[in-house]
Formats: sequence, structure tokens, C-alpha cells
Amino acid sequence: MKFKAMGANRTTGARMTLEFEAESKGAAERKAHQAGMEVHRVIDVTDGDMTNPPMTDIGTGGRRTGMHPVLKLVLLLIVVAVAYFVVWPMVRGRR
Repeated sequence: MKFKAMGANRTTGARMTLEFEAESKGAAERKAHQAGMEVHRVIDVTDGDMTNPPMTDIGTGGRRTGMHPVLKLVLLLIVVAVAYFVVWPMVRGRR
């Protein structure tokens, strides 16, 4: 199988891309490491060179995480309202 290893040169830090014929992804990573590369990613390109490979194995796959912005706004308004009703009577009572 053919693999593309992407990473950085161990000594200079320059970006590198190497292609290897190897039995497995791990074997391709070992070959790249022996060639002086700090490996960041290994992709199987047996079916052809993929210039923009799918990023399904990294992060959340493009999905957003966290709360919806409208929900954040509602929670902020609730906190401000509670603070107003708790703090304002104390401020008015000091006069």
C-alpha cells in the first residue's frame, strides 16, 4: 500500500511530505521517522493522491461544540436580571 506522511524535519522544522510504499500505516510512520521527520499525519493514498484528504479523524469532524449563541444570550440576560433584583434594593437602601 502507498502512504503519504506529513510532518516537519526534526532538525530544521521545515514542513515535509514523503510518500512510502509500506505494509501498514505504522510501518510508513516508522520509515518517515527514520528519514528524519517528526510525523504529524499519515494518509493512505493507495487509490490515488488526495490533495485535500478528509479530516474525519481529527477533532470533531467540522461540527460545532458548545452552546448555541441564542442560549448564551438568554443565560446572560437571566444572570443580569437576577443581579439587578438582588443588588439594586441594596444600593437604593443606602441612601
